[in-house]
Amino acid sequence: MSRFIAIAWQESVTGSMWFRQSCQAGLRPGFAIRPWKLIFIQFRKCLEEIAFASLSANKEKYSEVYDNLAKHWRAKDMLAVLDKVNPNFYPVPSPAPVQTAPGQHLFGEPLSDGFVTREDFVLLYNCSSEILHTRNPYRQGDPVIDAKHTLQEWVSRFQKLLSWHWVQFLNGDRWVVNVPGEGPVTTYSAIPQKEA
Repeated sequence: MSRFIAIAWQESVTGSMWFRQSCQAGLRPGFAIRPWKLIFIQFRKCLEEIAFASLSANKEKYSEVYDNLAKHWRAKDMLAVLDKVNPNFYPVPSPAPVQTAPGQHLFGEPLSDGFVTREDFVLLYNCSSEILHTRNPYRQGDPVIDAKHTLQEWVSRFQKLLSWHWVQFLNGDRWVVNVPGEGPVTTYSAIPQKEA
């Protein structure tokens, strides 16, 4: 995998970490103002960083298939296009690795729930957009926006998705990424262990 792809992915998930930390700051007890609209901006930015990490890592291939790269901004459309280019683009959350020998680590099975899923991605992106934009006073229907989870639960789900995850690039390379609560994001080349 080219150095550019690794740097692009790392910069994007570092952006996700910063946005997630901003959300946590707004949720801390004693925080004078509860800027919930600002938190939804951060949620949307975090989702965009996840999607754009894959876009930047696969720009050449994406550009070959779609000449209007800059025009994909709706969550459902973005995910559909990314799936066509690289069906394995979405981060796969994993438990923290266990050291099996010096320099060797083993990951358990991917996590199955409690994180921002692809379906959650679309729902939260759309909810964030609705919350951020002024509602048309003549619009019919219930003005209440169902965000599915509390703000704290969404932050927890982002943490679970990004804390330890792996991503697979078009060339087949897999990278394990650690996005800690604080400190630098680290990436590792993942080489699957062969069955004995």
